[in-house]
Amino acid sequence: MKKYFILIFILIVVGLGIFFLVKNSDFFIKNNSESNSDIQEEQLDCQEIMNDVESKIGDISPEKPVLGGNWHVIRFWFVGSDNKNFYVEYEDGHILRRILLGVERESNKFNYDLIGYFEPGEATWDLKKGDDPFFGETLTLYEYDEETARWVKKN
Repeated sequence: MKKYFILIFILIVVGLGIFFLVKNSDFFIKNNSESNSDIQEEQLDCQEIMNDVESKIGDISPEKPVLGGNWHVIRFWFVGSDNKNFYVEYEDGHILRRILLGVERESNKFNYDLIGYFEPGEATWDLKKGDDPFFGETLTLYEYDEETARWVKKN
């Protein structure tokens, strides 16, 4: 009789354990998806950033375009996978420039930090102001595609 009592007790404990796991499986799934969304939040959307910079390049550039022109973004070079630092190449039809920006998102707004300012040199970009802490790192290139009206990854 004592053997049956122990066996029934073990079955009840195991059954309650399985019931608890099944009942709370949503808890485990939610916690896992929350951590994935935290990771996604850390990685900023480069399409949003590129569109925002493109619309604000006249304000972001430390130099004004020549002959009353306007700046036009040509390409973006992103550093790493979090999209928090990137180079922007832009021109006004007469001169070509490059800046290195850091970006942070506050609410629904991007805030940019000018890290470096470059002008074309003989074989590469010459740093004129600031710093270039990402020199030599692997970069991800984006150029604008007129057909799709989107910035497209090129490498």
